[in-house]
Amino acid sequence: MAEKMKNGAAGGVSDLVNGPVASTLISFSIPFMLSTFLQTLYSTADTIVVGQYLGSAGLSAVSNGSQLMQLLYLFCVGFSSAGQVLIAQAQGAGNKEFESELVGALFGIVVIFSAAIGVLCILFSGSFLTLLATPEEAFVQAEYYIIICGAGMVFTGLYNVFSAVLRGLGDSIHPLLFVLVASVVNIILDVVFIAFFHWNVAGAGLATIIGQAVSVWFSFVYLKRHKELFPFSLHIRDLIPHREISMKIIAIAIPMSIQNAAIQFSFLFVSRMVNALGVTVSAAFGVTQKLRNIPGMLTQGLGTGCSAMIGQNLGARRNDRVGGIMRWGYAITAGINAVFAIVFFVAPDLCFRMFTQDETVLVYAGICIFSLLIELPGKTCIYIGNALINAQGFVKFSTIIGLTDAFAGRVFLSWLFGIRLGWGASGFFIGYSLGTYLTAIPGLVYYVSGLWKKRSLLTEN
Repeated sequence: MAEKMKNGAAGGVSDLVNGPVASTLISFSIPFMLSTFLQTLYSTADTIVVGQYLGSAGLSAVSNGSQLMQLLYLFCVGFSSAGQVLIAQAQGAGNKEFESELVGALFGIVVIFSAAIGVLCILFSGSFLTLLATPEEAFVQAEYYIIICGAGMVFTGLYNVFSAVLRGLGDSIHPLLFVLVASVVNIILDVVFIAFFHWNVAGAGLATIIGQAVSVWFSFVYLKRHKELFPFSLHIRDLIPHREISMKIIAIAIPMSIQNAAIQFSFLFVSRMVNALGVTVSAAFGVTQKLRNIPGMLTQGLGTGCSAMIGQNLGARRNDRVGGIMRWGYAITAGINAVFAIVFFVAPDLCFRMFTQDETVLVYAGICIFSLLIELPGKTCIYIGNALINAQGFVKFSTIIGLTDAFAGRVFLSWLFGIRLGWGASGFFIGYSLGTYLTAIPGLVYYVSGLWKKRSLLTEN
């Protein structure tokens, strides 16, 4: 076992159940934070390049098209996250045989699931955009974007599952390198396809999928060349889902996917209301979402690190360390959000100009930034609270929170302020942000109450 840990460390796997909590959490989570930031960066690069070269219609097309892709992407993330939870608990408990069977089943399920989603995405892209009331000027470009991304959905699924497996084992370095590869390829191809080849929004979708495909290839090569470091293999026979383990993955993944998708569904509902106000407001809402994602992805990366670390410590029966992980997680998240709050407050117009020079869109910069500022305190709690809930695999609670946040919070409050009270665009932006607190508060209460200490491990069931 000692030799295995030594080899694991050489492969980038960290010991998460021993040593100082703060320094271990920070060193382990920084690569995740950088990874999620890079994911945001290459998604943002699409928007920046499109905004600079294709104007408000292009921005609206990317905003509406990416909403469906984000929804489907979150279902893939649900399966990857379920695998990460189980792998982390098994790693902490030292159950290598279960890990090996789990990884094979996870890869097999994700390939089948992501391929099916890709087909549905291609078949129903137009229907989705019609349901979303996509502005006419942006409709065709958005449809091209969805079809191209749907065709590459298997790469999206594999891209996430490779990183989830390594995160569960305690490796945060290599997922960062794989995301870096995808980001660099995507950004370069964004410029080439849009600025030079003039492929419009379709070029942005193609750049994203190629970037993910290249990253998957690098991930596969790495695992094949260093297979002695990992308690699993990637032979075809190993990818046939084991029934019992597959059912365990699905039992966790479906509720996690619903939780993740609920927030995106709420965004789609609100987007439909926003789209009714025209392409300019639609573009402003899209830019606001990209700005929201910048601090959000950093703190989400920290939450991912917390979740993997909490999972291993739960598996190792180190509840004393879990409390320390949570406290440090909340403190670091608060610091990150404070920095971005200052940036948004001081330079709202400059933040918007990263994405567009359209003066009609820039009119909404002030209210959009204000909505982000009132959201940040809630975002300080949301990802760390979710880290504890997800690390335990407490899927019923997380699903209830997600559905409440999405529909009782974001959709209802957006409708209340935007339509019922007649605030228009301002009401939609503010209502959507206030919905954050319906997730943040329950997660914080669950941690403070100590009820989490009474739950059993998933690997014991």
